[in-house]
Amino acid sequence: MTFFSVRTVILIGSFCASFVGFAQNQPIILRNQRELFVDDYLIDTRTNLELRLGTPVSAGKVLQFTEPWEGQFCTYVSVVNAGDRFQLYYRGLAGYEGKGDQQVTCYAESQDGIHWMKPKLKLFKVNGTLENNVALGDNPQRSTHNLAVLYDNRPGVPADERYKAVGGESNTKIPSSGLFRYVSPDGIHWKRYARDTAALFHDYALDSQNVLTWVPEEKVYAIYLRAWTGGKPGELYPIGGIRSIARSTSRDFIHWSKPEMMTFGDTAREHLYTNTTQPYFRAPQLLISMPFRFSPQLKVLSDAQLIENGTDKTQWKGVADGVFMTSRGGTVYNRKFMESFVRPGSEQKNWGARSNIPAMGVIATGPAEMSFFVTRAYGTKAVFLERMTLRTDGFASLHGGYTEGSVVTKPLVLQGNNLVANYATSSVGYVKVAVLDDNGKAIAGFEESELLVGDQIDGLVSWKNGKTVKELGDRKIRLKFNVRDADLYSFAIR
Repeated sequence: MTFFSVRTVILIGSFCASFVGFAQNQPIILRNQRELFVDDYLIDTRTNLELRLGTPVSAGKVLQFTEPWEGQFCTYVSVVNAGDRFQLYYRGLAGYEGKGDQQVTCYAESQDGIHWMKPKLKLFKVNGTLENNVALGDNPQRSTHNLAVLYDNRPGVPADERYKAVGGESNTKIPSSGLFRYVSPDGIHWKRYARDTAALFHDYALDSQNVLTWVPEEKVYAIYLRAWTGGKPGELYPIGGIRSIARSTSRDFIHWSKPEMMTFGDTAREHLYTNTTQPYFRAPQLLISMPFRFSPQLKVLSDAQLIENGTDKTQWKGVADGVFMTSRGGTVYNRKFMESFVRPGSEQKNWGARSNIPAMGVIATGPAEMSFFVTRAYGTKAVFLERMTLRTDGFASLHGGYTEGSVVTKPLVLQGNNLVANYATSSVGYVKVAVLDDNGKAIAGFEESELLVGDQIDGLVSWKNGKTVKELGDRKIRLKFNVRDADLYSFAIR
């Protein structure tokens, strides 16, 4: 055991405080990087501008779950971009919680993310036929209950492990239960991971989609798993606890850290069911999460309405919607926006307990459009998958009204040749940019950019004298954005 004097402890504390203060004064380096206005990470001051959550727009149904092996409890969707196609995975479950029925992982694919097909894979006989889209059959590990898929396309990853997945449930009475790992060369033919000799996280509930991802900034695999507040190992559902999220990491997909509970800042605690945490494809340092928020005791529809809708009785109590949050790594989520991101809407069948579940994965479906997917009408025979669209980078924006507002960033170093911005203005609106020194004084030649007017995903920011941000070198600067009757979604250093 090592002992320190009081004086030593004080000196260490003073050094640490000085070091933290020093680190906080260091500029944020943006190297060929895009940043979205979804949190306060880069913002120092904001005047007369609102950070406004985006509004997803429905693009209609993309998949209906009418096959006998799919059933009314299809959910836990993973969507991946494999480069040459998009691939989609979901649970097929004809009876609630698998009682008397098989749980399977179903598969669909698309060339554009808009039109989807269910290929006949002929891998598993289900309901007496091989003519189905089942990629992983029912198994003792119950991994098909909530399989979450990662497309791992980093250099050096073995070809037969290009796809990775985790799935499974926990049962304190069955020590071998937990989360199991799978690998595949093509996302269709799966096998247990050879190094998966013991299930993971047996002491956690896991009764949700436990998300597997790669976190580029930390260079680790991460599993964002179901946990409950107030619990202890082996106590899966503590009295008075609420559904939450824990995180475990691994550098090799073999050895995993003990899960740590995620934090949400100084915000109201709510039941968060799924979490969908994944790097955003245009800014991978930013993790996007769209949990479905659950109100377990809420009942909006009458018994007669639920019967008319054909809602399974297990789904009569409880209502859910989708919310939006972000993370920049570690065990911290940022809940800048507490309001709903995906509402149940006017369709009565969405007001059962577990409808409106956002899927894991956001993909590009057009030059200026991105999409994600939501399970609707869960627990009814009408259950389907809906595509929701947003402007590219449009999770949130810096919104300016008719009176001009501004935002000044924290100190930055811009390492790149050009500055581009994603913006939309009215006919009288605009965005303009100034480059300031660390004291807030405009740098000569960069006092005011040409006005950005119109609607551009990557509009070039230019100055009248032809100057570019490349000329700033490694100088510590701040950016000032002036916005009037417009939305500014992101900017990037190219």
